[in-house]
Amino acid sequence: MSRPKGGITVYISCLSVVILAAIQFSLLADITNKKEGVSPNDAPVILKVNENAKPTAPFSFSACLILKDDNIILPEWLAYHYTVLPLDRLIVGVDSLSHTDPSPILDAYQKLGMNITTWKNDSFWKNGREPWAKKKFTITNTTSYDDLRRRKRHRQNVFYEACLQKLHDENRTWTMMIDADEYLAFNYYDDSEQKSTENNTRSQLLDQSSPVTMADVVSQWDIDPKLPCVTFARYLFVSTDTQDDDGKDLPQQLLGHPDFNAALFHTLRYRQRNPLKSPQAGKSILDASRYDRSPIDNPHRVKRLCTGYNVFPDNKIMPFRVHHYVGSWEAFRSPGFDPRGRSYFDKRNNVGDTVRDNTMSAWLDKFTTLVGGAEKVIEMTQKFRLHAELEMERKILEQQQQQRYDWEKLNMKTAYWA
Repeated sequence: MSRPKGGITVYISCLSVVILAAIQFSLLADITNKKEGVSPNDAPVILKVNENAKPTAPFSFSACLILKDDNIILPEWLAYHYTVLPLDRLIVGVDSLSHTDPSPILDAYQKLGMNITTWKNDSFWKNGREPWAKKKFTITNTTSYDDLRRRKRHRQNVFYEACLQKLHDENRTWTMMIDADEYLAFNYYDDSEQKSTENNTRSQLLDQSSPVTMADVVSQWDIDPKLPCVTFARYLFVSTDTQDDDGKDLPQQLLGHPDFNAALFHTLRYRQRNPLKSPQAGKSILDASRYDRSPIDNPHRVKRLCTGYNVFPDNKIMPFRVHHYVGSWEAFRSPGFDPRGRSYFDKRNNVGDTVRDNTMSAWLDKFTTLVGGAEKVIEMTQKFRLHAELEMERKILEQQQQQRYDWEKLNMKTAYWA
């Protein structure tokens, strides 16, 4: 029997696939060791938390949140807003292009007492006029970045509309509309900033060790009560590690725990941000009980009634601001087609002058008190994050192998019929 041409090429191609698989197995084993025994197949087991673990506040917030492979940063986001707002009602829209499932994390916080609804498969979708605004629009490697960006914006808008209508029907009130890499924060004065002599809500903010929640502030603030929504300035935190020499700005209840690692919390690890005079486009909270079904045309301007055409609100008297974290590279990157990549990550971190912000370190002690101890906090934050990092590494490696394997199959077919 004659041997097909290119037999040596076929052999080499098959051998390269085997070697690549062995490398992937080795890398995954190494990653698992670095995560100190965290298995990619075993989600963290959540210890029983206090049954009455909810913060004391005059009311609780709601939130509308879009997720796309955000499991690494989601536990911290949930724990922070549950404590500081307090956040009680959450509607999550999972992007249909996600490679990971946030359900185990959301289930754990539901057991804590949060009321969480998850919408998958773009069940909230409403078609627009343009091709990229259709639910059945097919994304390929030739789809332009502009069309991807427009589709993402359309998904956000229709999700917010559906979410707000749902919360309106439930008679919910103040609702936060920010992303998973953003945190609604108290607008404390910078050291270099002159404190206002006017008697306004911001000037009356206490230091961050105070038990006051954002609901406490909203129930007494001096913002026009006729406004159905309020937009706050947003500031970018860059991915510069901040060393805390004496630990005084770290959560004291966790410092003595052998497994506590401040580097696994963006709010503790990254403290360099834009000056208050240099905000990004703002983000809003809206009273869902007053939502009138009007379309949302911009996540930075959910209703023109609140800010007009200006998405950069005056920060001088506002009691809150939004912190936007570039975060770690592990949390920033994504499997699948990602037009951003490492170069975009580096570009986001090149923002010029920054100032140090130590105002985000007290919340974790408060969360520790709420849930009943350091062990439970680590289970609900760090272990979920480590598991998510390992899962993301595995997804990326599997995809890299599949892409290479598809190329090798094509190469073998070409060699066989040469």
